[in-house]
Amino acid sequence: MKKTKRRPLRFLVIARTAPGHHPHPMEMAVHPAGAASRFSISVGPHPVNAGGQVPLSAVLDESRTGLNPLWEKDFDAAELHWAVPYLVRLQAGEDVTDEIVAAYTARHGEAPARMFQDRYGV
Repeated sequence: MKKTKRRPLRFLVIARTAPGHHPHPMEMAVHPAGAASRFSISVGPHPVNAGGQVPLSAVLDESRTGLNPLWEKDFDAAELHWAVPYLVRLQAGEDVTDEIVAAYTARHGEAPARMFQDRYGV
């Protein structure tokens, strides 16, 4: 049986923090795909960073209407709470990609970076 190669997932980088104390440099990104969306986080200086990729549902609380408290400190450090309503709507199946890009652009003066990652993790 021939094994097919999966295409990398396209992520929007919606947070990057500067070097310093907690949480060290941090990067957060979302792969918008409705209920199948993924969330990526990388923490630490680039050569020794640690990271992961999880279903977007793991970032939200049990009711899928807000942020999971386990992510509170990271979202505080990255000033990313603005994105939670979009993530909730994304998880519910809405296509809010353009709205996320517009909100990010309004906050930062430029569109979010895009990156590709293979799907990994849970």
